[in-house]
This record gives sequence, structure tokens and C-alpha cells, in this order.
Amino acid sequence: MPNISLAWLENQNKLFVQDRIKDASNQVRGIYGIFVKEKDKEEECVYVGRAVSIYGRLFSQGHISNLMKKIIENKTSQRLISAMDDENVEKIEIRILEEVKFKFDNYYKDMQRLASREYYYIDKYQSKNQCLEQVPDGKNTSEKDWKSMKKQKLR
Repeated sequence: MPNISLAWLENQNKLFVQDRIKDASNQVRGIYGIFVKEKDKEEECVYVGRAVSIYGRLFSQGHISNLMKKIIENKTSQRLISAMDDENVEKIEIRILEEVKFKFDNYYKDMQRLASREYYYIDKYQSKNQCLEQVPDGKNTSEKDWKSMKKQKLR
């Protein structure tokens, strides 16, 4: 049975996914980035993610299927949905930033390697003022609470 969101992707004129990611028979474990290119601007990274299967993360109840269904889960998904209809956006591209293969030496080390590489890329793009709407997994302070604490500190 064909993947519905993969078939939908093939009919989009500004949304591109690296061919290596679309290969369901040879799935990639690693770090991926979502980039938006607007007219007369530099390409911007809007999201960095990690996945045991980037294909699965995008096409099985993930980014591409959510875009197809226009499901808004957070600020990034809202931005991507808006970018699809924005005539100033020339291209949205999803590509592998780094493949992180299992070493199978130690379960915890294998899991940490993937998380560490994701944070490396988030730090890299946030230092360029990109991916600024991204927060790490396991955050325990809401944006609302953070703003309240900031306001109190500035008094």
C-alpha cells in the first residue's frame, strides 16, 4: 500500500524532501533539518529533529502528514503550514544533517549519541538566530511561566 503523505508530497511544488529520506527500504537514523527559503533572503533553518527513522518521522503521523492535513501542533508547524501558501516562500526543504548509526556497544550511549547530535545542530542554528522557536524534549518550564519569571527578574 503506498504511503499517502509521500504521494501527496510528490504533487507539491515548493516542498522538497531529500531522496535518501524517501527511501522506505533503507531508513536513516539521524538528525534532519527543515529549511525555508524566502525570496531575496538566505535560507533559514526552522527546525532540527532526530529520529530512529527519519522516513517514519516525516511520513507516518509526522511533519509531512501534518502539513498535508494542516495540523498545527506548535509554532513550527504553524509556520510551515503558512509557508506553503506564502508566495514569498520559494522553497521548503527537509534534508539529513547527519546520519547517526547505532554502534550497539551500550543502549544508553547509543540513545545519547543521537540526542547529543540533535542538540549540536540546534545550538549551531540558534547561534545564527535560527530555530528560535525550538525547545528541547523534556522541557519543564512553559513559555508563559518563563515570561512571568523574566518579568519578575527585570523588576
